[in-house]
Amino acid sequence: MSRFAVIITFLILVLSLGAQAQSQNNFAGIPFGSSRETVIEEIMKKGYEPYGQTGIGERVVIPVYMFGELPVQVDFIFNKNDKFYAFEIRTGRVERARLGKTFEAVAYMSDQFTLKYGKASGNPAISELSSLKENVHNFYQEWFSVKTLNAYTAVVQKGNRYYAVGSVTHRLLATEAEKRNTREKAPEAAAF
Repeated sequence: MSRFAVIITFLILVLSLGAQAQSQNNFAGIPFGSSRETVIEEIMKKGYEPYGQTGIGERVVIPVYMFGELPVQVDFIFNKNDKFYAFEIRTGRVERARLGKTFEAVAYMSDQFTLKYGKASGNPAISELSSLKENVHNFYQEWFSVKTLNAYTAVVQKGNRYYAVGSVTHRLLATEAEKRNTREKAPEAAAF
């Protein structure tokens, strides 16, 4: 193979990996680090009506979003600087008799996460036969292949109801220090 062909192949590989990394750092084309206003605007462009739009620290929520074939609620979560740093998707709650549907949903979410974030760290950690802890995220699978993201799917039990959750958090934005107002207070009297 000629030197030129090797260089071209290397450049194509680097560009494709860069494009893949960019596609992992977003939800439905909305990149992590976007302002609240940008997130709301992009959601509305997609034809959804978000709620919970006011106040720093408040979530922006799409009550019904089609995550592939699965209807879910999506919560966009913002850091202290009002930047989009995480999202959670969750299914509706079902009773114990329909727990199998929750596990079908979490398996589907996991398949979608695998398509976007690569291979999961291991086989599913829980099943319908597992004893689930109440009011916590019982991890189903986790993804460690993207260094800047924490991604997992889980099943949650609240009372006698169950639902599936998928969560992705951008580590750097989650721990970003709050930007302070840098303007100094004007002196009340002349300094001389």
